[in-house]
Amino acid sequence: MARRTRLRQGRILVACGIVAAKDEFAVRSLQPLPWFVVIFLDPMSREFLEALEEAEHEQLQILQEPELGLFALIAIHNTRRGPAFGGIRRFAYRSGAQALRDVLRLARAMTYKCVMAGVPGGGGKSVIVDCPELNTEAAYRLLGRYIENLGGRYYTGPDVGTGPEELGWLSESTSFVTSPGPDGPGDLAEASARGVMAGIRAVLRHLGRREASGNGNVDLGGLRFMIQGLGEVGSKLARRLLDGGARVCCSEIDQDLIERAVDELGIEAIAPGEAYQVDCDILVPCAMGGILHDLTATRLRCKAVAGSANNLFASPEHALVFAKRGILVAPDYIINSGALIQGAQFHLTGNRDQDQAIDRIEDELFALFERSKREAIAPSDLADRIAEERLAKSAQRPYFPKTSFPSSGR
Repeated sequence: MARRTRLRQGRILVACGIVAAKDEFAVRSLQPLPWFVVIFLDPMSREFLEALEEAEHEQLQILQEPELGLFALIAIHNTRRGPAFGGIRRFAYRSGAQALRDVLRLARAMTYKCVMAGVPGGGGKSVIVDCPELNTEAAYRLLGRYIENLGGRYYTGPDVGTGPEELGWLSESTSFVTSPGPDGPGDLAEASARGVMAGIRAVLRHLGRREASGNGNVDLGGLRFMIQGLGEVGSKLARRLLDGGARVCCSEIDQDLIERAVDELGIEAIAPGEAYQVDCDILVPCAMGGILHDLTATRLRCKAVAGSANNLFASPEHALVFAKRGILVAPDYIINSGALIQGAQFHLTGNRDQDQAIDRIEDELFALFERSKREAIAPSDLADRIAEERLAKSAQRPYFPKTSFPSSGR
């Protein structure tokens, strides 16, 4: 018996059997929906569609396979400069609306990241809703088939919840993925860490704490860094900072990771709830985003925030809040673009040697900080403005891989 749920408001959306039209519409299913799909479709009526209403993206796909426990979203923000690049985030989202907002924000940030890094491409992103019913291996293989079906319009890679093992599963069903093996672009976490270090050097130069070295090396003696998150990137950054002579303390919710870091690196462990109150020179967030908001604005005891985490601000308005408090925040999509530069340029040119391109993050950020000071504008707001100006000069048609149909794109 057909199931009918009445929903209101929103633009037209057609994907995976879900049909939504303006004003009043219905969502139908030919069989009873499993619990996780009910959670993500029924309550989406207003929140989900309000998030969709704000989207400026070229493409959004809703993917679901009840037998695998799969509910996923693929968002492509802008491809007017070339194919979309963006990893796959697997996370236990509370609702479909939260997952949608995250994938839309992340895809948009990837567009800006490409523009600011000089990569001839645009932004895309995928999210998988993590849940107990998820058949993870089979879900990634199926997602790979969907990505393969896009024919090169979207390239994907690692993100939170998606590491070498998951990338291996994806590579079995799509060629448009960063391979973790010898045929791939190399260590993307190392590329991210290299880029963040370049950004940290720019922060220190702007604050007058260090001079440009010219060789990528800088003495960090006497400086204290608070790393939030000891995943692949965070742990590599800890080693780099220690090698530079810095004092490093870290917080991490995974007890095994923090114990290993204490034993192997001799760093100071900080309880996760106390990370924002640590007296340090630079907070280095390397976990989830949304950490800069009204509460942390009053608690932070650092001079700057510079790390690999995406979407640092809980809302765009918080960029000005932190600027007024005198806390320098490095725009996330510039400082964490090392992996994008490494992966995208490999896909586009086959070249794995991107160290010089990644190191240019330092000069790009330093110039941005200096200009933001002159113009009295938050660095993140200025970065958005520059990215939008550069994007406006791009080609006017979306990118489609070459096909036998000449009207399909460039």
